[in-house]
Amino acid sequence: MKRLLIILLLSSVFLTCFSQYNLEIKTDYFDNYIKAEKEKSQAWKVITVYSSSIIFDAVGDGLNDSGEKQWGHFCNAASIGIMLTSPFIIDYEKSKWGWYLTSYTSLRIALFDYSYNLTRGLPLNYIGGTSTWDKVLGKMNPPDTYMGRGVFFILGVSIPINKL
Repeated sequence: MKRLLIILLLSSVFLTCFSQYNLEIKTDYFDNYIKAEKEKSQAWKVITVYSSSIIFDAVGDGLNDSGEKQWGHFCNAASIGIMLTSPFIIDYEKSKWGWYLTSYTSLRIALFDYSYNLTRGLPLNYIGGTSTWDKVLGKMNPPDTYMGRGVFFILGVSIPINKL
């Protein structure tokens, strides 16, 4: 009888203690953690997909201008292919299209010219004179574009991390 009383007492203590514990809070905590991890992985997918597409496009243009047309066309096709497959890689939200556009544009400003110049064997901060973009950059302070491009790179990376 004594053992039965101890078992009942322990089970009532056990049930009383654990009935006070709210399982919803624990579930919410883990759901929020999983949601945050998913958002973080989506941000890195956006950064990686956009950056690789931009770099492939710049390398392709540089190779085409250097006379390596076959590899240049391959890199340009890879750039387009990456962007066409991006909806299967990235879980796009239509309400945030402006953030996607701003991130892509910022990364393109930061990465394209440097990738092109490295492919062509030109100085890193070289600015041409044929395209409208080059003409606008030429009117600015040409030797000091590192800081401006660095700001655009930080912007292009921080938008997906903070907003997407």
